[in-house]
Amino acid sequence: MAPPQRAKSLPKAAFTTAFAKLKISTYTDNLRPSTVVSSSHYIRTLSWNTSGTLIATGAIDRTLRIWNPEKPQTKNSTELRGNPGGVERVAFHPENDHELASCGLDGMVRFWDVRTKKSVGEVNVGGEAFTLAWKPDGSDIVVGKKDNTIIPISRSKLAPIAEHRQHIQTNQCVFDWSGKYLFLTHGDGCVKIVDYATFDPIYTLNAHTSACYAVTMSPSGEYLAIGGGDALVSLWDTEEWMSVRTVETTGPVKSVDFSFDGSYVVGGSDEGNRLTIAHTETGEEAHHIDLTAPAAYVAWHPYRYVLAYSAEAQGLKIVATTLTMDSMNVQAALNPSTLFSAKGLVVVITGGGSGIGLAVASALHQNGASKVYILGRRLEVLKQSAETLTNSPNAPKGSSSSSVVPIVCDVTSQASISKAVDQITKETGYVDVLVNNAGVIGPKNNPELYSAKSITELSNAMVKGWDEWESTMAINSSSIVAVSAAFLPLLEAANTRRGFQSGKVTGKGVARQQDKSALEKIGADKDDDRMAHIITVASVASYMRYCTAGLAYNASKAAAAHLGKMLSTLLGEWGIRSNVVCPGPYPSDMTKGGNTVFATDEIPQGRPGNINDIAGLFLFLCGKGGAYTNGTVQPTDGGRLGQFPAVY
Repeated sequence: MAPPQRAKSLPKAAFTTAFAKLKISTYTDNLRPSTVVSSSHYIRTLSWNTSGTLIATGAIDRTLRIWNPEKPQTKNSTELRGNPGGVERVAFHPENDHELASCGLDGMVRFWDVRTKKSVGEVNVGGEAFTLAWKPDGSDIVVGKKDNTIIPISRSKLAPIAEHRQHIQTNQCVFDWSGKYLFLTHGDGCVKIVDYATFDPIYTLNAHTSACYAVTMSPSGEYLAIGGGDALVSLWDTEEWMSVRTVETTGPVKSVDFSFDGSYVVGGSDEGNRLTIAHTETGEEAHHIDLTAPAAYVAWHPYRYVLAYSAEAQGLKIVATTLTMDSMNVQAALNPSTLFSAKGLVVVITGGGSGIGLAVASALHQNGASKVYILGRRLEVLKQSAETLTNSPNAPKGSSSSSVVPIVCDVTSQASISKAVDQITKETGYVDVLVNNAGVIGPKNNPELYSAKSITELSNAMVKGWDEWESTMAINSSSIVAVSAAFLPLLEAANTRRGFQSGKVTGKGVARQQDKSALEKIGADKDDDRMAHIITVASVASYMRYCTAGLAYNASKAAAAHLGKMLSTLLGEWGIRSNVVCPGPYPSDMTKGGNTVFATDEIPQGRPGNINDIAGLFLFLCGKGGAYTNGTVQPTDGGRLGQFPAVY
């Protein structure tokens, strides 16, 4: 069976500093701390809601409490009342932050709305229910009873779907992330994989030498963790279905969980005085937490390095690490020469032989790009531009004809684009940044539109140069799709080179992972997490209602800007960023003969853009400082958009 989307695990030292300092908060609802807490009040189950804003706990004495993890005091918690029997298991809905399921020895499965504190549905499964497992989409929940019967329940119908009696002691169960398979832990040390919802057996894992009690799937689906009575957590590769490593604990493993990114795993036991947090990739200890009482039940926060665990008479404990969103390291080195550096980048610029394209090429070439490919239709212009950059007195030391490479390419021809891609593939094998800059002004009808004296003149002005619309749209708009599509494999190759997991990464709470050891090999900073990048050069005309040149130009550039934003959404799961730059008037072939001084009601800055303006913006977007920028539109127009009717 094929596993869900896999992810590359992080190297051993990647997050060791996360456990440098720990803050442990205690949450207890014992109203009289001086009295002995009954063992029936010990926490038997934990569950975070999907956003990590609430955590539920349950106990045999019928206590079902919802805690605010930011406020340990009981007065800030909510008790859900109405359980006639003890609470064996709680499980928040995988998509609904405010819905909680619980089950107990009275045989009732209850669904709670934690906002109203009321049950919103009940299902009687008969017998003693003690395990729950939500299907990832929340449509069904599977209940396990102590008589080894597994009962799927439809959430919408509030009714059992079927009953599946197991012929051996069955403890916990968990779904894979697709919801197609269910994993059942058995008392003979095996885990049975069954089809959901037929329960037809698929495969059996011979996992432990004693009973298997706990099971969970890593957020990426790469590993299955199984906790056994032999005090081991075994980690199974879900592609090969073999045990790749084990983690030792202090006693029989009653619960097991992965951190939100899958980098760490921890098992809870009702014996011993420590919790071992281990690296998933190696099985080695990353940190341990000394305990004064055993912690049988553990649960990682869904999005942070925060661990909750039971603590017998002490109630609930939540351990927060230093790697949270509480603060940033303001003492870290902030060096502009690294934040805005193009060091080592391979860049492709369409329309790179003149104007803004050439200015961008110069900025990146001067600031460390290993290779800049300038693409255009006029070979002689491209050659001359490449020589200008490599022979510049400000060119980096060692600059040569191989640093700036001209390639003839017609962006309206897929064959021509493919030829350019083939050449770059052979020479570098990857592209860090693709700049879609090719553009034309198209048919100019600005003067006629605004000087028309009659409706007939206006009508004629609107269709002036109509036969040029198709080519204008092809170069300014359609080419963005064709060029971006053709370069996607090279952009992904750049991500792989930087240690990023390749392919499509999906699933709630599943982050794209990066092996930072790859950065050292290519000479990049250890905190460099730039993903491959597409930058589309549109125009302020994309958003202006006033027609500065021609209707075709505004329309085609509006399409270009929107395509750039769409690419950000489309490619987000593929690890490729997309941003849009919208220049105002800049010196170029299209603006020759234009104004060099502007009134304040046209451009408050009073001038066209210059090399500093465009270079600074692109060095930010391409540099390490721009790694967090994705899906944005960056005007560089001296304030022009603010002076005209616009939709930005």
